[in-house]
Amino acid sequence: MDDADRYRCRRIYLKQSDNQAYQAEAACGALANIEGILLAAPFDQHCIHIIYSLDKLSFEIVIELLNELEFETDKSLLLSLRNTIFCFLEDNARDNMHIDVTEFQQDDNEGHDAPPQLDDEKYWDDYH
Repeated sequence: MDDADRYRCRRIYLKQSDNQAYQAEAACGALANIEGILLAAPFDQHCIHIIYSLDKLSFEIVIELLNELEFETDKSLLLSLRNTIFCFLEDNARDNMHIDVTEFQQDDNEGHDAPPQLDDEKYWDDYH
């Protein structure tokens, strides 16, 4: 995966409100210091433009975070469909990211306590 493929640029549409505390500028202020968000800027009064890293966040996590902070997102049919597609695509991208598995492997000395693995034939012989 190329370095540019690790970042996503999205617009998040908020539910329209007359209260300034629940509009795009306030939401951008709330998202500004979140690790993984490179840019959070108001696109207009009810829309946020964000750029974030897939290594740390996903579109679904950002939406959930906004909802936790009491910013309601627009849940119209087309935007809900678009958001679902974004979540699906990002889940696939995150699943296909190359992760260095050597950092998760145990030392050879630590693996001696693991139970021995039985082969499949032995299992079926015991089953009969």
